[in-house]
Amino acid sequence: MEKEFNQQEYLENKIKYLGFGESEKIKNDLKKGIESGDDKFSIETSYPKEKLLKGNEAVFNLNFSKSEKGGVFLNSFNAVLRNEKKEDRSHSFKANGTITAKEAVNLLEGRAVKTELENKEGQKQEVFVRLNLKEKNEYGNYKTEYYHKNYGIDVDKIMEKSKLVFKDDAEKENIKHHLEKGNITNISFKDEKNQLQEGKAYLNVQYKMLNMYDKNLNRINTNKPLKDLEIDQEKEKSKVVQQSISRGI
Repeated sequence: MEKEFNQQEYLENKIKYLGFGESEKIKNDLKKGIESGDDKFSIETSYPKEKLLKGNEAVFNLNFSKSEKGGVFLNSFNAVLRNEKKEDRSHSFKANGTITAKEAVNLLEGRAVKTELENKEGQKQEVFVRLNLKEKNEYGNYKTEYYHKNYGIDVDKIMEKSKLVFKDDAEKENIKHHLEKGNITNISFKDEKNQLQEGKAYLNVQYKMLNMYDKNLNRINTNKPLKDLEIDQEKEKSKVVQQSISRGI
């Protein structure tokens, strides 16, 4: 005998899969929303501060709707990132699994994320997405930049050019995965004197390079672009303080 469909359990699993956790607050708020007479409802949840850059806060609103037949659907989520200057960045994402809560944070912090999107023929294709944080569209969302395969982002070659060093193939694949997901990642690399160093890096898809930092969070000149494309070092430092691969995906 087939198990009876449990709407609450199904939505709880979807919320968990998207990276919003499984707190009692979320479960209780979801139950209230399902049982309410409203056609639409939202659940607010915050992101753990220890997984954010120092001084940042992130809040999400999960948006649900109900069908005439009683079905309840998680359609989208709104993400708001507030920095230490109390400046807000907000964007709405579809809750279809292409972007998780963690990836939404990475995008709002200014980094690109690799995901899968459907083309016009309904085929899934891997693509890097990045938010243009200087420009919003008529819906209040940041304009999205897409970097497809033909743009030529080869993370393996980028890591090799940056002289990254790995203990084994498993570590190499793990670091590659974190870089592709927009995480600021712990790395080992050879410096200009061929000495082994520890540091952090994140993938800069626009210029097909790694933004790299030594253990003191100073920007490294390795693989640098033209000088007029360099980002102010102090601004770069503020992005990586207290950030590490332990943030996960």
